[in-house]
Formats: sequence, structure tokens, C-alpha cells
Amino acid sequence: MKKLYITSTGQICFIIVFIMAYLTCSFAGQIHLFAGAGLRQPIDRLIQTFESRTGHKVFVDYGGSGKQCVRIHATGKGDLFMPGALFYIEKLQKAGIAHNYMPVAVHTPVVGVNRKSAVQITAFEDLAKSGMRIGLGDSKAMALGKTAEVILERSGLKQEILKNVTVYGATVKQLALYVIQGDVDAAIIGRADAVQASDKIRLVEIPKNFFTAETIAVALLTNGMNRPEVVDLQNYLSGSDAVKVFGDYGFLPFVPASAESKK
Repeated sequence: MKKLYITSTGQICFIIVFIMAYLTCSFAGQIHLFAGAGLRQPIDRLIQTFESRTGHKVFVDYGGSGKQCVRIHATGKGDLFMPGALFYIEKLQKAGIAHNYMPVAVHTPVVGVNRKSAVQITAFEDLAKSGMRIGLGDSKAMALGKTAEVILERSGLKQEILKNVTVYGATVKQLALYVIQGDVDAAIIGRADAVQASDKIRLVEIPKNFFTAETIAVALLTNGMNRPEVVDLQNYLSGSDAVKVFGDYGFLPFVPASAESKK
């Protein structure tokens, strides 16, 4: 039987490099993250940094938060869930699928107005004007769709505004695109989407007593439990770096109720 002898320093270095590469591939696991479509830009940037730092690969599945919630419940797949509203996480918690969550930012609704319609719509109540073309989110598909329903109820102008609704969007990005293209005069969208397209969309504030800002948080799902790399990603997506990146795209930081009450 022949024996294999290592005869040079070069061979030793090659073997060490090979072993290190093998170990890196072995321990770098893929993570499956479900995320709201309206959060794509900050999440894409954060994931790119996380992957380069850790070697872990992250598959991000974007879509309307409502539809994502249904998919997770039906399939049991996914390691983390980051929707546009806490409501969807709480729903999965009741089903025993989602566990602890960490908040990072808030989804604040505004009226996004096409620049060509800016003269006609300068305040929220202008959405009720006759002849306006308004877009809303589908409450069954997206977080801001549910928020819009609450806004209309509290405004006292629900019926007048609903008469002007010409389209319902499945995602906030779709609604913003309708505004940009001029398919509608205005839509209730996220502050971040209005800020990101400020050259084409004029932002009109909605009275604060009409809504409660939705909390954006990242929740650990059953599949992700007992996997250190998944917990590392959850911590990263809710840490100080994430707060800054979300802020760069127009999202306001999450402020605990106790801190808010001290202001």
C-alpha cells in the first residue's frame, strides 16, 4: 500500500486553504426571509452587507404582507418574517408559527399626489372632491390597505372618498407606481415611498388622529429556531445599522411607547 507524503510548503498551504474553504461552505447556511414588498430597498442593502460579513446566503421572498402571511401559514416555510405591520406577526404568533420579534421602524401612511394634480390636492379632505381618481391598497393583501380602511373610517369622509377610488393595489410599490404614472391623482401610500419618489410625488400629511403608525419588526419563525445564523440576521435587521439604513429610505425609527410618552 502506497503512502501519501506531503513534500512541500506549497502543498501544505493548498491543503489548509482547501480545508478552510470546505469549513466555510459547511457552516454558512442559507436563510429564508419573507418580507413585505414595500421594504425591498433597505432590506436588499442590509442583506448584501450581512452576506459579505458572514458568508451566509439569504433568500428573500418579497410580496404583500397579507399574502406572505397566508403562504407561511399554509406551507410552514421560512426562517424569518418581516412584514409591513405587526398585525401579521401577531396572527402567526397565535397559530404558533411566529415567535419573538424585534421592532426596527414604523410604516407611516401619507397621501402621495401626482405632481400634475398637486394644485387640486393639498390636504387629506381633498380626496373627497368630485372627479378625483384615488388609489387604495387591498386590505387583504397589504399592510397599508388595512391602515387605509381605518383612516377612511376616522376621517368621516369614507363614502365620499370610496366613490373616487378607481384602483386597488396589491403592494405599496404598485400604488406608488400608479401615482407616478398618472393612473391616479393620489393614493394612500407609505411615507418612505413618497420620499423615495419626491421628484414625481408630492407628500400630503394625513392627520395623526386618523391612524396609528404600523410597526415594522422582524419575527423568528419555527423553522429558524435553534439556528444561530438566523438569530444573527434577526439581530442585524433590528439593530442600529438597520435603523440608519431604513432612515435613509424615508422610514421613521421605532420609538417604544414608554419613550414616546416622556416627550
